[in-house]
Amino acid sequence: MRSDRRPVPPMSLRPVPLREFSAGRTGFTMIELLLVLGVIAVIIAVAWPNVIRLTGQQRLLESGEKVRSLAASARIHAIESGLVYQFRYEPGGRRFVVIPFEREFESVSPDARGTGTSTGLGRFSKASGLLPEGVSFTAPTLMGTTSGTPSASGGQKLSGDVFSGLPDAAKLEQASWSGPILFQSDGTGTDVSFELVDRRNQRVTLTVRGVTGAVTVSRIHQMEKS
Repeated sequence: MRSDRRPVPPMSLRPVPLREFSAGRTGFTMIELLLVLGVIAVIIAVAWPNVIRLTGQQRLLESGEKVRSLAASARIHAIESGLVYQFRYEPGGRRFVVIPFEREFESVSPDARGTGTSTGLGRFSKASGLLPEGVSFTAPTLMGTTSGTPSASGGQKLSGDVFSGLPDAAKLEQASWSGPILFQSDGTGTDVSFELVDRRNQRVTLTVRGVTGAVTVSRIHQMEKS
């Protein structure tokens, strides 16, 4: 028996148009960039004052350590040379020095310590330093006295010969100096304290212990308002 059913041809596969799919964005829109920049600006605005403060504190601490180290060297020079050494600084300024305190042996014949001439102490160690911009010395105060009471009158001028041999001798001669902080040949020193201050009124206090001649530097502190 013959069948009238015709074979059904296989369903033809119609081509499906390919759609473009984004595999991932390769950039940002202008609005997104502006938002990111705005967030960064806010973060910087909030953090910048702390960055400035921490940078200033680090500069002040490093300055205190620099002064402490040079002042402590005066004690070592005094012990090694047998001379009395002095540390002086510029109140309200940035300069400080370590030089022998004893005058030249002008009327003494040459010995193991000097030459008997006006340059007799030229062979002994001298040193000077300069604080960074924004850091300066304040008026010194005696330990155990009311804060703000000068331990030695400032504004003292020194003759140029005491700075001979130092590269900045001419500028040192023009400066006005604090009273001498002395270090004896037995290792003792002047019992005194003085301060460094920066533009934010942050301070560190340097203290010389008279009995031992040791020099220490404090943590940063703010001056208390009266």
